[in-house]
Amino acid sequence: MNSDNYEYSKSSNPQSVDAYSCYTDKQWNYTNDINQGVYSNNSGLTQVQFDMSSIYNSNGFVDTSDLYLTIPIVMTAAFSTAAGVTVTPVSGNNALLTMKSNYQNLVHQIEIQCDGKTINETQPFVNVFQNFRMLSQMSVGDLQAAGTSLGFSSTLDNEKSVQFNSLAGAAAGSAGQGLCNNIPFVSSTVVGGDFTPVEGVNQNKNCVNTAITKRISRIVDTTAAIGASNNKLYGTAGATGTGSFIMSATNLATEFKPYYTVVGNVMIWYDVAILPLKYLTDCMDKIGLVRKLSTIFRLYLNTGSLAVTVPALSTVAGTVATYYGAFNNSTFANTCPFTVNYLPDYSTVGGIPATTAVICAGLFVARAPTTSIPTGTGSVNIGNGVPSHAMPSCRCYYALVKMEPSKALMYVEQNRNKLVVYEQLITNQYNNIASNASFSQLVQSGIKNPLAICIIPFISASTPTAVGGSTGLGFYQWASPFDTCPSTYSPCSLSNLQITLGGQNILNSTLFYSYESFLEQVMLADNLTSSDLGIGTGLINQSWWEQIGRVYWIDLKRSREADKASTRNLNISFTNNSQVPIDCLVATFYLDKLIIDVETGSIKK
Repeated sequence: MNSDNYEYSKSSNPQSVDAYSCYTDKQWNYTNDINQGVYSNNSGLTQVQFDMSSIYNSNGFVDTSDLYLTIPIVMTAAFSTAAGVTVTPVSGNNALLTMKSNYQNLVHQIEIQCDGKTINETQPFVNVFQNFRMLSQMSVGDLQAAGTSLGFSSTLDNEKSVQFNSLAGAAAGSAGQGLCNNIPFVSSTVVGGDFTPVEGVNQNKNCVNTAITKRISRIVDTTAAIGASNNKLYGTAGATGTGSFIMSATNLATEFKPYYTVVGNVMIWYDVAILPLKYLTDCMDKIGLVRKLSTIFRLYLNTGSLAVTVPALSTVAGTVATYYGAFNNSTFANTCPFTVNYLPDYSTVGGIPATTAVICAGLFVARAPTTSIPTGTGSVNIGNGVPSHAMPSCRCYYALVKMEPSKALMYVEQNRNKLVVYEQLITNQYNNIASNASFSQLVQSGIKNPLAICIIPFISASTPTAVGGSTGLGFYQWASPFDTCPSTYSPCSLSNLQITLGGQNILNSTLFYSYESFLEQVMLADNLTSSDLGIGTGLINQSWWEQIGRVYWIDLKRSREADKASTRNLNISFTNNSQVPIDCLVATFYLDKLIIDVETGSIKK
């Protein structure tokens, strides 16, 4: 609609005072999880449960699309010698850890039961695919306005700063093993930035991941005395004559503002993850207003700890002196949700303390447990003396909505048998697809109402660490603390792509799938501006997609009604057009439905 027609329609539309809102009141409240503050933090996946059945008010409604969770996050780390003796951190070490972009990477899978029936199936790696959905649906304005609250930065992770190191740290400046994008700034002797070209050197040298830099600056460093603080807003008491500060760590904890502190030799980052449920599961977005919500949410969160080796090259301050080797002893079962950021200097300000041999780090819910992370001849406890988060339990926030009695009665009468149609997904994982090899697989046997298939290739855990070698990396991309995956993906390419549904080819011919093909497929799907289903290109541009964001999306939903209602087999085939083996995650999106009584919350499925 052009502007002339829009203005005409707007002027012609009847106006009234009542049209501004059909609600008479809307008040927010929250309920705690039913874990009672007990979380199995160091065992790979931490289960968090919410029972919403107690939320009932005969005078109001709960809007399921407004529900959101808050997860209290505690990240801890310590520098250690090989003997397990912790090393005192220096000023600037607050930059060592940051969450990966998008708080959804905390969630490995989610199950929802309503009225005793499962309405959202438990599927692994929901974070990987829902992260892509958010990237494809958010605008630049969304990222600027709401991105920080959802765990993003005001920019996406920089595709120019990514590096691939197959060896476990071979020289100064190596930021880790595998695909790495964990460099927030360069050495104190080198000027760097988002993109700082230097004549006569390698392409993209000195590029840093400014998204990580912004996430570092979001966490308030409360360890610096006023005299050593740049903004002089937060911190500890300074020396005589250095002035005062506005807020301490205690003040920040009161309002749950993220901050960094040190207890003993353990570095601590406190944060609160905000997770709108409608971005994790489509059924919560589609159910809408109900008086009673007899629902149980079960989330499985990525928690655990690991160790990163730091072989020493030089102890000369102000030089590029360190490199990160392999990481080991990880207790993360799937996604590692944080990055161990590369600090290049051995220095008294900002760099790695000179006697460091191992960095031990972990992420936990509400409180850090006792750990025993091997460091060589010793071990480290990164939960030692760490205070619990100021928010002792996870919370689910909800709004109680009240309407005019006549409108509430009409709404209930019209929706005693409300049909709800929503998206679900089924995930599959295929590992070690050889370089330049063809792959063909039956993905789903007998699926109804398919919407799309999403294929995401990653550098395989079996990728050799040397050309012609037999020793593999030994870890998945999403498990690496050096990689921003699964907020980002990989540059691995697929060619000769074909999808078969019910024995019929979806594509007219096998595709050498490029960014142009990606545009064609996402434009086939409906954008959010015209429908609640589908994706758009959103924040994904060509450079980002080709470098670290290759997602192969094929639209499946256009077919006859009789075909949609029939069970059909779904097959994929492609060629790994890369020089390394790949692991692939595949998600099949399909439509499901239920009938709900908005008065009683009872479900028919």
